[in-house]
Amino acid sequence: MKKTWSEEELVECWTLPEDELALLTQTSEENRLGFALLFKFFQLYARFPLNQKEIPQAVVNYVAKLLSISPKKYDYY
Repeated sequence: MKKTWSEEELVECWTLPEDELALLTQTSEENRLGFALLFKFFQLYARFPLNQKEIPQAVVNYVAKLLSISPKKYDYY
């Protein structure tokens, strides 16, 4: 997986439109963030990450900010 993402790439590849946000019905913040990251990763790579570290922190931070969730919640997913 790509390790360095520009701001434009983050917006283009990792932003969740309204219809995708509607899928985030899990109750905990950890589940919403984890699901969003796995969902977008699968869209980009047609597979799931092998481990949490495969998704760069910049991506986690970006998606967490979109969802108004602390990126540290991903550690508990």
